[in-house]
Amino acid sequence: MEKVKIIADSGCNVDLDLAKKYNISILPFNIHFKDKSYVDLIELSRKDFFEKYKQSEERVKTSTPSIGDFLKILEQEYQKGYRHFISFSITKKFSGMNQMMEIAKEEFLSEKEDVKIEVIDTNTATTASIYPVIKAAELANEGYDIDFIVKKTKENLKYCNVSGVVNNFNALSRGGRLPKAIGKFATLISFSPVLCIENGEITIIKKVTGKKKSYKALIKHLKKLCKKYPTYHLIIGGGDSSEELKILKEGLKEEIEKAEQFDLIDITPVIGSHLGNKVVLCSVFPGKNEK
Repeated sequence: MEKVKIIADSGCNVDLDLAKKYNISILPFNIHFKDKSYVDLIELSRKDFFEKYKQSEERVKTSTPSIGDFLKILEQEYQKGYRHFISFSITKKFSGMNQMMEIAKEEFLSEKEDVKIEVIDTNTATTASIYPVIKAAELANEGYDIDFIVKKTKENLKYCNVSGVVNNFNALSRGGRLPKAIGKFATLISFSPVLCIENGEITIIKKVTGKKKSYKALIKHLKKLCKKYPTYHLIIGGGDSSEELKILKEGLKEEIEKAEQFDLIDITPVIGSHLGNKVVLCSVFPGKNEK
């Protein structure tokens, strides 16, 4: 039986605890403040990130790791006996991670004739990416071969979804996800839309003004998603968002109680650098026997 190693970039929001639980290797982004750079999750915890973020007046930048960083992970796992690899990236519309993985893949394959590597663009990010990564890891740990896991993963990608509210709307412009003028205007008029990632890009689900209306709209949207499946897995993620998460948990109390699985998680620093503090993100996936 050929073992399959699952690798995911840190934008897929698989934290170090989940990575250990499911035997996943994490390829972290780099995070750049004005005074210092850090390796996502490894050198900068989520708590420390948001403390620095709130104090920073400059745009917090991110960058992909080097080809050498990815090759190092592949070589380490190769030495452990792995010959088959599946590597997940966030949408290529957000970063060059997927392209870097493809380049590293070709370089590694040129030196190793007994290796097979599949690079998968999740076409999304953060909590939405958790689902296909974890499902692939479960199959790998159960002993399925790489072709079967890739086939099931491509089927699972259609279930990826994430929606949420960005309270620090300027963060999207600081992170380069929309023009700064729009971010400033949105802050000025308390424009607080419910957002999602669709076709690899951030889009607006509902245009509302005021935080209370935005959370009501988000909760209504999530209730509708939960009704799609007789059983479901609900994930709520936040970044420095304790009060906001309380509002969501209260509004979704019934859905949380009915969920086959419910997880309350922190978003990774690389996602926080683009969405800012006080962000809340939610994903709803089908239960284990609903596909």
